[in-house]
Amino acid sequence: MKPLAYCLALAFLGFACSEEEPEAPQPPTKALNEWDQSMWQIEQIATEVELLVRDTYPTGSNFLACSSVQNALDPDGLETTFTFSGTTCVDGKTRSGKISMFTSSKINLEGVIYLDNYQVNGTTLEGAFAFQRQQVSGKVQVLRLVSSNAQVLPANGGSFRYSVNRVTHQTAGTASPYDTSDDVVEVYDAQYSCLKQNGAFEASLVAPVVLKKTCAAPANLKPVQGKVLIELTTGQKSTVNFGDGTCAAQPYAE
Repeated sequence: MKPLAYCLALAFLGFACSEEEPEAPQPPTKALNEWDQSMWQIEQIATEVELLVRDTYPTGSNFLACSSVQNALDPDGLETTFTFSGTTCVDGKTRSGKISMFTSSKINLEGVIYLDNYQVNGTTLEGAFAFQRQQVSGKVQVLRLVSSNAQVLPANGGSFRYSVNRVTHQTAGTASPYDTSDDVVEVYDAQYSCLKQNGAFEASLVAPVVLKKTCAAPANLKPVQGKVLIELTTGQKSTVNFGDGTCAAQPYAE
């Protein structure tokens, strides 16, 4: 397989001697609406792809404890195929189908990931993701991930198409390059779009999104902090908050 064209392209705790300071009021939180849920799903898909790119998988190993891995050398690089058995994975989700990842042998490690009849909990995920390692001053292990016109197809309807252009860097765990379990990754630049039958939105970062491999599954497979602003074509806006940075964090709308 040849690589796809790379154009896919707090509050501080204060102490008083005589009495405690009153707690600052917390902002109201709301459940995620339909559009927020789609944004949450897009970012979870991107996170899963990010984990694939940032780790290495020898032949015979597995990803998420529910797949088999096969590597094949290509004249232009390495092709890694993840075959999912349809069983429950470490994050409690059931996966089937295949993911193929091609990594170029060139120094910048460009590559592409293809989703092949890939299903998560009965929802089919289609599309391709291009990735590239980049050099950015003051940041380490920078990775750009791009997908255009990918698709989410739930079994009960409500499909949508989306695009993502997202740049991450590693903020912890760099001292142990062969152990990714202590990695913390931050999304510091990102644009998203989503198209449904009943509308569309574009989204961008309000605060960096944080992914922690230090959390136990399934919290290490989803964002635990950060904010994304959604702007619908109708003019309506909402903000998805991915949580407080703890491993127990859950997303909510502001």
